[in-house]
Amino acid sequence: MSEKQNFTISLVESPGTIKNADYVDNSAALIYVMYLLGITPSLFEQFVGAPQEALDEYTFTQVLGHHEAKRQLKEHWSTWVTEKDIETLASYGLNHLRIPVGYWAFDKTPEEPFVKGAFKYLQKAVRWAKKYNLKVVLDLHGAPGSQNGFDNSGKRGPVGWQTSSTDNIPRTIKAVKIMTEKFNSPEFKNTVSAINVLNEPAWQVAYHSSLSNLNSYKVIRHLNSDILVVFHTAFLPLKTWQNFLSSSEFDRVVLDTHSYAVFDYSLLALNPEQRLLNFSCSNKADITSNQGIWTLVGEWSLAITDCTKWLNGFGRGARYDGTYEKNRGPICPNCTCQGEGNYSNWANDYKNYLKQYASAQMDAYEAGIGWIFWNFKAENSPHWDFMLGIREGWIPRTPEERAYACP
Repeated sequence: MSEKQNFTISLVESPGTIKNADYVDNSAALIYVMYLLGITPSLFEQFVGAPQEALDEYTFTQVLGHHEAKRQLKEHWSTWVTEKDIETLASYGLNHLRIPVGYWAFDKTPEEPFVKGAFKYLQKAVRWAKKYNLKVVLDLHGAPGSQNGFDNSGKRGPVGWQTSSTDNIPRTIKAVKIMTEKFNSPEFKNTVSAINVLNEPAWQVAYHSSLSNLNSYKVIRHLNSDILVVFHTAFLPLKTWQNFLSSSEFDRVVLDTHSYAVFDYSLLALNPEQRLLNFSCSNKADITSNQGIWTLVGEWSLAITDCTKWLNGFGRGARYDGTYEKNRGPICPNCTCQGEGNYSNWANDYKNYLKQYASAQMDAYEAGIGWIFWNFKAENSPHWDFMLGIREGWIPRTPEERAYACP
């Protein structure tokens, strides 16, 4: 790997000074539906109690049919993210947007129900980013066959990326190639700074060998020698990747890790101080010890419960209040999801704690090359809403406003 280059300029340092790389995540909802389960659940309300339920974008388009699905998606794509949103994000001093996109925006077979048309909205978003001097991380968020079985891959269910069809890996490479080609033009080349070759693949898919088979790095490098190539950890410890990504074969490679404290029973049980020290600040130590690789925390939030509607999937409850699994009770006797999204009733002490939690995570993740917050806005999900957090004051805009630093 070449000499380390900082990912971006700090939001507070003077021009030309390289320091902390700060990011905000531009919603997957900008490009496609799957994250709407947690970000804009209103689009899935129509399936509650219906004869056929939609669990993800695949079944959303399948159940509604092509024409109605396209009508609803076009309405969403054209209204959920606006130029004003991008201008506002830029005014916060942020420097990157991360835009996830499914493979079907570039390569869809006739048998797949997915609706095409997202690509022009993707282009529009990148043009807005360019207009307001923001850089873009493009993220292949869904692969054929599903790389993780989550609804965020486009299709909830079995992990079939490596097993359901021999075409899946070649089609994934093709999607990466087309995405790189489309945004390697003079219009976009200096705006798109990084490409994430595949989001959150399950570790069971033997990710290391898949990377060799995918050959995405070489595909991208053949087209662009400067763009950063991002690989997700596949939920493996950071140290697992030390030898692989530090090889001289790779140049300008970034390791992407996602940091949430709400999808594990033991993490949900942490008290407020433990959440700062044992979760946020322990991540700082892990990142610091991984200095041989550029490490990016590509997703994080302020959620301390998994109560956000359908965060765990359509029709699923929450671990926090005991509605996720029948044989597990709530995290604590009085743990409830009631009123989770009503931030107008939050006590000042709780808002101050969220500011500490945001500050601790920012401090920890800046031990690497930066962070990306998930999400830029959300329906009735204040812990996942960056713009709301800035407006209400529990997300600090500058380091001087931060309320906590890791010891």
